[in-house]
Amino acid sequence: MERVDKKIIQLLSKGYRTPEISNHFIEKGITPSSVSSVEKRIKAIKKVYGAKTLFHLAVLVTKSK
Repeated sequence: MERVDKKIIQLLSKGYRTPEISNHFIEKGITPSSVSSVEKRIKAIKKVYGAKTLFHLAVLVTKSK
């Protein structure tokens, strides 16, 4: 898992929504930072974990720690 993916998971766990993650990435100079790119990364992360929803992803990520 890439560093950006880990950051996305961290921000999701803090309650950030996709546009807020995008804005955070823009402010910090992290790329890719567009909303579309963040959505694609989240979709890929969900696929890796076998999650159907963001809530399901959160449960799976929490269990794997």
